[in-house]
Amino acid sequence: MKIIRRPGGGGGSGSAAITIVSTTDGTITTIDTVPIPTDQVLMISAKIVAIKDDFASKAGLEIEAIYANSSGTVTLQGAVNYQHRQVPSGWDVTFVISGTNVLIRVVGNAATNIDWKCNRVTLGV
Repeated sequence: MKIIRRPGGGGGSGSAAITIVSTTDGTITTIDTVPIPTDQVLMISAKIVAIKDDFASKAGLEIEAIYANSSGTVTLQGAVNYQHRQVPSGWDVTFVISGTNVLIRVVGNAATNIDWKCNRVTLGV
């Protein structure tokens, strides 16, 4: 994962980051990691664009969810909201809880070179 810009730091009460990753197969890959501070609630919004190396396929995806960290235990509040725009079969983005972090993960297709860019914003209290 390459971080292009991370104004305002990691999680906390509000932050933003733009990250880039490339995939060459169907392996699930973390494009960003969002820490959820203890005894706080964060809304995570991510917009992801992706393009195959020969420009034959492209995607636009949005994902948004609210997470709470109560005494070190992170839980999803409600449901994850997905918006997929022109997404080739097999390409996807997900949020995954890992300890006190939420991982933003992307997946492409086998034997396919894809460049991904993520613009993530958090807002918390």
